[in-house]
Amino acid sequence: QIHSELEEAAAASGASWWETFKRVTLPLLRPGIVAGWIYIFIVSFREFSTSVLLATGESRVLSILLFTMFEQGQVTVVAAIGILMILTLLTIVAVFYKLSGRVGIQT
Repeated sequence: QIHSELEEAAAASGASWWETFKRVTLPLLRPGIVAGWIYIFIVSFREFSTSVLLATGESRVLSILLFTMFEQGQVTVVAAIGILMILTLLTIVAVFYKLSGRVGIQT
């Protein structure tokens, strides 16, 4: 929770609503927004059932492609693509973890 005293102090100092939001409220909200985005990104990568339900014949979703390849016996290709997916996720999370140090997330 953000204390209202911080916004009141900004208003007492002559800051406008936008200036208060930009310099006080947003920096305090940013760590939660970044953490929520990382969580949603990771969960969306592993969501297979939604892809199966929403995919059409024209769309090529990676999870369905991997499942089809697995059913066809191309296990080594599926394993290689799975490792690339994991490395991509780890890289993106590491970048956001590094950036989160700049916006005030404490680990």
